[in-house]
Amino acid sequence: MTARSAVHVHVVSKDGSKRQWLAPGDEVPSWASLDERNLQQTEEGASVRQSSSGSAEVPEPSRSGRGSGAEAWRAFAESRGVAVDADMSRDDIVAACERAGVVSTEG
Repeated sequence: MTARSAVHVHVVSKDGSKRQWLAPGDEVPSWASLDERNLQQTEEGASVRQSSSGSAEVPEPSRSGRGSGAEAWRAFAESRGVAVDADMSRDDIVAACERAGVVSTEG
């Protein structure tokens, strides 16, 4: 999972071969980078930051509602080094993250 745009923006790859319009909430492609001011804020108020390599630090997903699906949790787990399988459910992934100590068991 990559960072998410907070604004409508047109991104262009460094070599100009890739172009894409992003709407608020759209994932920022790995070949693009946005200024921190244009990245979606997490619930804690900190923006999702991109490393110098362009990959994003994935914030802990919500436990319910929008953004709480298996794919969000899979991306988070993988970014923290937690082993997950493609056939694991969201609850299985959350439990694996809890066992690994990367999230609180209290939610």
